[in-house]
Amino acid sequence: MNKQMINEWRHFLNEGPVNTQELSDEVIALLFSDELEDIMSKSGMNESIRDRAKNLAKKYGVPLTVALSLLTGAHAGQKFADFQNARQPAQVANEPQPGDYSYHSARSSRPPGYSDLSNRESIEQAWSDLESLKRERAPVSGAAPTLIDGQIKNLKFAHIPADIIPEEAALPMSQMPASEYRQMLEARLMRGQQEVIYLKNMIFGDTGKWSSGSGNEQFRIEGNYALLPPEWSIAHEVYADAVESRIKDVTAHVRENPDSRQEIYQQLGVEDDTQFHEFMNDQLYKIGRQ
Repeated sequence: MNKQMINEWRHFLNEGPVNTQELSDEVIALLFSDELEDIMSKSGMNESIRDRAKNLAKKYGVPLTVALSLLTGAHAGQKFADFQNARQPAQVANEPQPGDYSYHSARSSRPPGYSDLSNRESIEQAWSDLESLKRERAPVSGAAPTLIDGQIKNLKFAHIPADIIPEEAALPMSQMPASEYRQMLEARLMRGQQEVIYLKNMIFGDTGKWSSGSGNEQFRIEGNYALLPPEWSIAHEVYADAVESRIKDVTAHVRENPDSRQEIYQQLGVEDDTQFHEFMNDQLYKIGRQ
């Protein structure tokens, strides 16, 4: 690629500094722990949580009590499983459930013009439909070793920000509309804290699992960057939204319920207000929300 094309790409891409830190599994387990939720539940339910639970119950057709437990982390996985098992006959207990790829794939419809395309043609068409959207440096460490002009180069990662991907856009790798793919991930997180940890490790682990290339190419190469698929961007946003929401709920509870403040501090391993807010702000920074 010549120098002029690289300069044009750099103008198109936001190359500003990015945060590539990540939350530890231990911190996520603390924030979404049943013990922390039990403390919060004893002091009453934050109104913002209740409002979101009502929307969740309506969206997925679950009782409000189940939606509350799923949002707050209070034995969420077990409550969700109990509800799913109770509402279904035994003979269909193994059918795909919300959060399973097969469940959401079956609900997806392809955009006009895709029905006659092969799988590979659909992938290329999806990328073509997203071609005009801006790219940004992806908030991940590591690099993609790539053979370019006979030399191995370690390329940084770029991505398309999730907030500019149209909901109806067909995603190239999953072959789902963006809105359905998001709902799939959100439904998976409803199963409990382990799903939050799993999604985090998928996002920040081996980025090779998020290949965007076709044929023999692992990644699509644009300028000096390896482009992650839009599925990665949506997964990153869903994960960050879940963590940010939890941090805000805990912070609001501490502010509104001083009697349970010390119990929460003890669970989180902090001693006072200063350490608590430093801890919470540090986690928000790591997910790019500070």
